Amino acid sequence: MEQLEKYIIELEKDVKIDQFNVRDVQLRLPAYKHKWVGRLMRHKYELSKLYAKKNAIKKQVTQKICETTTYKVTKTAAEKAADNHETIIDVNNEIEDQKIIVEFLEKGERILSSMTFDIKNIIEVMKLETT
Repeated sequence: MEQLEKYIIELEKDVKIDQFNVRDVQLRLPAYKHKWVGRLMRHKYELSKLYAKKNAIKKQVTQKICETTTYKVTKTAAEKAADNHETIIDVNNEIEDQKIIVEFLEKGERILSSMTFDIKNIIEVMKLETT
């Protein structure tokens, strides 16, 4: 989850707004959105690959269980046993990590989308303060 921590720190820097950097943040906002949406899509793609990897491994482990048991095992029972295999557990952990990152990136995308309104409100407050 080192990557999540890195993303948290980086997003915090990207969304920091004060009266001195409003204009710069406003001009960079489209680039920030692009950067974070790109990361979101890459992690969704990685999550998709992990699901495919899990299915392939589960198929192999299930087949191996059916072939190596001394008694006849149904495919359903073999699949259930495969779910407890070390490799499947590792892939499940990777999937959970990716899901957390995807959730964070989705929420970050919403924050960035609402920043346009936040910036507008900040500018209005700044106008009121100068008049």
